[in-house]
Amino acid sequence: MPVDFKPWKRIWDACPWATAFASPLWHAVTEEIEPQDASFEWKGIITPLRKIKLAKGLLSGYESSVPGVPAGPIALKVPDAATIEAYWQELLRRTGGKFLIHLPPNSPFINAVFRKTEIYTHILNISEKDKKMSKHHRDRMKKAQKAGVYVTPGLRDEDFEAYMDMYNASLQRWKTRPARIYPQDFFQRVREVLVPADSAGFFMAWKDMKPQAGSLVLYGHKRAVSWHTVRADDSARGANQLLNWTIMEQAAKRGITEFDFGPSPRMEGVAKFKERFGAELESQITIVGPARLFSSYFLRRARQ
Repeated sequence: MPVDFKPWKRIWDACPWATAFASPLWHAVTEEIEPQDASFEWKGIITPLRKIKLAKGLLSGYESSVPGVPAGPIALKVPDAATIEAYWQELLRRTGGKFLIHLPPNSPFINAVFRKTEIYTHILNISEKDKKMSKHHRDRMKKAQKAGVYVTPGLRDEDFEAYMDMYNASLQRWKTRPARIYPQDFFQRVREVLVPADSAGFFMAWKDMKPQAGSLVLYGHKRAVSWHTVRADDSARGANQLLNWTIMEQAAKRGITEFDFGPSPRMEGVAKFKERFGAELESQITIVGPARLFSSYFLRRARQ
């Protein structure tokens, strides 16, 4: 039975390892992609879960959130070792061993006995952004400002339309396709659910009234997550640097201390861009259920 919003929100608010992707609001947004909710509460532990299809629908299973984002079980306090062990057995029973649970590195559930895969994101302590930023990025940002590039919240319909145009253009430009391509209805759902709740925001960089770059940012307790930063094909030099720097400035005013640039697997240029801000790698873990066909397919795909 799906978990009620109020107790989920209460536990998420208090859970020290809960990410933005473990919130009930984010889970409501992902309904746009995977409509079958399988979330459950067990002994005070809430698990965001949706039924998914793999291998063009030939395999079914369960996933704690969309690929590449840490969610996983949350609770008011850290459960003892026996409860955590029993939790994994409960999940095994409910899913038949066909599950993908994406965890942040500080989750107490991370030492499961099942197979694991890692994905790496880039994290920066916002208070160190000016000290750690490379000369290359700093010079680019200053040139953008001198050229008249500026950043605004993306609150208008025309901002959203410009963001979606750049998102679709970026998909065509990227040599490595992301793990999932999201429809416009999904981003519209973010606007309707997360933005009014102050749990997310769109930001846009402009020059001469023309969009240069854009980003969707999600807000957790102390961490902001950049999710799908995009740019125009002919974007002004330094617009993306100014965009990210401004987002971090705004996040700091909210009491946010960390900025997560997001994973960029097999995208060396994107990874280098993040590292020039001073961001460092952080490992995020996926626990893979033991069901043979399901796990074999996922692990093979993850290695590609």
